[in-house]
Amino acid sequence: MAVAAILGLSLFATACGVTVEGRPRAVSAPIPDALQPDASTTTTLPSLDAEQVEIFLARNVGDRLRLAKVTRDIDPDGTVNTILEQVLVGPNPEEQEEEYISPFIDGSTIIGTALNGTLLEIHLDSLNGFPQDDSTSNHLAYAMLVCTATELIIGAEIQLVKILVERDGELTPINIPVSDGDPTEEGSPVYCANYATFDPRYQDPEGG
Repeated sequence: MAVAAILGLSLFATACGVTVEGRPRAVSAPIPDALQPDASTTTTLPSLDAEQVEIFLARNVGDRLRLAKVTRDIDPDGTVNTILEQVLVGPNPEEQEEEYISPFIDGSTIIGTALNGTLLEIHLDSLNGFPQDDSTSNHLAYAMLVCTATELIIGAEIQLVKILVERDGELTPINIPVSDGDPTEEGSPVYCANYATFDPRYQDPEGG
């Protein structure tokens, strides 16, 4: 009986295309279904139909760079990855015509995320897509990623962001550059408020 059960399970997995692995893998952070009562953080979105999401790019306002929301159509998979990946892509041709900009270049990919309460871990394969100096553009890149995660993702109560980079097959927390507040320690999470320089909500419209 036991042998038959094991054989049956093996055939079922093969027929359904399920890969049986010897060790667990990190998975993408799911977006809770806000429409369901008592939704847990493991509940994924019920539909894979195309949907609209908002992300932060940037624009020049006067002589200052500011975060600016744009709307994108995506094919969701029920995780935050597909939304955050839009930030790394930068402005499309229509957005470029409307003078949206981004400091990102090709070179960084989101390989996973993990949601721990209100803390989101973003796992990157490298930092090659980020400006490689302690500049305004460097801070702006992190502002776009962090503030999109904490302010614009609907259905997940994200307040803080921690970034880990894959190095030698392991995920290593990085010291995230900030434009406002105290410099962060290695591996510490950040808030969107750490990028108030770029957030219109914190700026005097007269520049005073």
